[in-house]
Amino acid sequence: DIALPVAMVREVQKVAKTEHRTVSELIMEAFRQYRAQRNLRALSQAGRRAVKAKGLTEADFGGPFEA
Repeated sequence: DIALPVAMVREVQKVAKTEHRTVSELIMEAFRQYRAQRNLRALSQAGRRAVKAKGLTEADFGGPFEA
């Protein structure tokens, strides 16, 4: 079960209708996007830790790191 504020439910329903999707499809897509962003952050953090542990610098990668 999930609970959402009434205003958010109305907005979700409006967006779903505009995009010709079901509310379930919209919620599933939102969760997939959230999970992908979370996984990418975790991967980025792991990479940064590995770079630091190996003592690598920006020069080892041919330029500055992206923020």
